[in-house]
Order: sequence, then structure tokens, then C-alpha cells
Amino acid sequence: MASRIDGTTHTFAEHGLYDGLFLLRDEETGTFWDHMTGDAVYGPLVGRSLDVSTLRQTTAGQILGEDPDTRIALSDRRLRDDEDMKLGGLLAGVRGRLSGMFRSTVDDEDDRRPTMDLGMGVWSGEQARYYPYEVVSARDRAVLDDFAGRRVLIYLDPAAYALAALYTDAESASWDGDVLRLSDGTYVEGGVLHDRSGGRLDAARPLQVFTRWYGFSLTFPHTEIFGDGPG
Repeated sequence: MASRIDGTTHTFAEHGLYDGLFLLRDEETGTFWDHMTGDAVYGPLVGRSLDVSTLRQTTAGQILGEDPDTRIALSDRRLRDDEDMKLGGLLAGVRGRLSGMFRSTVDDEDDRRPTMDLGMGVWSGEQARYYPYEVVSARDRAVLDDFAGRRVLIYLDPAAYALAALYTDAESASWDGDVLRLSDGTYVEGGVLHDRSGGRLDAARPLQVFTRWYGFSLTFPHTEIFGDGPG
């Protein structure tokens, strides 16, 4: 992949592990970059940061629902069976313990949640919060929360079998089959936010990642955990 730094195109590839997560290295300067935050962590460009955007676990159908003009390349290979997908999407294939190669790069793990716990991590600046998959599932697959001064909806997408997050003004949410209806009249169907008349809305979303606990907590060591305190 490539990105521009100071007007120059840099090419990035995976090069090594740190805290059990892959690091990216740009071929032009040899700088290593955190793939989640976009921060340069080692090399001549330390102190610089790349712009990052949300990368969601989704489906081709959902992407086309958001933008019908999107160009998509599809493979005919099945990555997981339906039962695996229901247990956590593409991350379901990584079960049990963190492998020795990955664990050997982890210095001090956060033991507030199990290492391989699944959840949604969201962040804004220095503030981060982790929403465990099992907690969201137990609360009717959707929770509303106040994060970084805004109301955020965390929900279990019934098509992608993954947690997703978006900003909203709604005060409550409830499921109508596979449609998540919000109290402000909007609703989420097929991963797409709609207005009360059915028109497609561009959903504002926080920076987010559906991931394992160990990776998110090591990237954001002061992260809060939803469900740990009152409410």
C-alpha cells in the first residue's frame, strides 16, 4: 500500500511485530509505523503521524448499499463457514491462546480482560474505550453510550457478524428483525444508516476497530472498558 508524506509517495508493507501486532515499514525511509494509530514509532520519521480512517469489518453488499458506485473485487473462496462467522466474523479463526511468536513480543499485558477477548475499540485523541462483544450481545446487541462528548451507538451487525459503531442523537435503540430502529426516527439496515423516510444517510463514525483485547489495550494502555462501572 502507499501513502503520501510531505508530497512524496511512500510504500508500506508489514515488517515485524511489536506488542503482538504487525508493524508497517515504509520502504523510502525505513521508518516503522503503528498500523492502528498511524504514528511513527521507530526510525527517522519518529514524531510524525499518518492520517487514519475507520476500517470496518463489513460485506460487499453493505458497501454497495452505502455507495452503489463502489468498485469491488470478489473472490470465490470461502474464508469461514457460517457458524464461525456467527462467533465473531473473520476474527473467529484466531482462537485459544496467542501464539508463541506473537506473545514473545508482548512485554506487559493488560489482564483486565482475557487476552483473546473480542470487542469494539473506539478512540478519539487520547481517549479510548473498549466494548466487549459479550457485553454488547447481552444488552440486546446494541448499546448507547456517551464517548468523547458525543453519543455513540455500538451494535452487533447481523450481516457482518461483527460489532460496529456510529454517532447518533438517539436516546434508545431496539431491533425489528434485522433492522435496528433508533428513537430519533433513523434506522440501520444492512449496515447502512437511513432516515425515517428510508433515504440513505452518511453515517458519522468514530475511529474504531473490531479486534482482540490484547491488541487494543496495548495500543491504548489507559483505555476504559464499557460495563466496568455504573450504568
